[in-house]
Amino acid sequence: MIEEITLSILVTLLIFGAMFLGGIAIRLMFLILNKNSLYLQILCGGLLTGMFAFEILPEAFSHFHVIGIFTGISIGILIMLMMEVFLHNNSYLHTKNRDTIYLLLIALIFHSIPSGVTFGLSLQTGQTINYGFLAAFILHHFPEGMIIMVSISYIKEKYKFFTIICFTLSIVLGVNIFMGLNMSVDSIKWNTVMMGMTIGTMGYVTFYELLWKKSKSLHKGKVSFIVLLGIVGIHFLLQFLPSHQ
Repeated sequence: MIEEITLSILVTLLIFGAMFLGGIAIRLMFLILNKNSLYLQILCGGLLTGMFAFEILPEAFSHFHVIGIFTGISIGILIMLMMEVFLHNNSYLHTKNRDTIYLLLIALIFHSIPSGVTFGLSLQTGQTINYGFLAAFILHHFPEGMIIMVSISYIKEKYKFFTIICFTLSIVLGVNIFMGLNMSVDSIKWNTVMMGMTIGTMGYVTFYELLWKKSKSLHKGKVSFIVLLGIVGIHFLLQFLPSHQ
């Protein structure tokens, strides 16, 4: 038990570091765009679209059953609709600038469940640790840090808020890794539904909250270019990371 806790904490800290570095990197790279918050949010949508195209969807449909995936997608979209209604009805949480961030955080939390549990299963006591897979899992949170930073670039106290979100996601991932370390392989069929919920929640934020709602008043040519920039950027970034297991 102590060994599993120690390993979970270590990986959690490394994931936090990867997210934080990703956020700082994107902040430095796109400092010139800081005054146009809408285009930064479109860039965030492009980055997420790239994550869908090159990581989330290939993983989902190669490792999980299609029926379970679509069931999870339906549940995920329903959850996001309910959360949007809740945010709009909550005067303390509802602001023009932060609704999308809260929905993105929820989507990333759902994404952490199947990925964290699966990673924990791969590191169960008695199995040889695949350090290539370990490095890949940690470094794949670098683009998540980029996405988070882009999504909050237009609010005050952005660095404090960014740190809080990264810390929260790292803790959630650490808990899921610990669960995976202590879970039987036969008990993870629910991971299929959870992966579907990841697609549903992140798809809602990406294609509706960011790309659809934020681009209504923007020049469509510029929007297309920035989305393509985000997709290509994620593609090349993933090429430099250790390959998937």
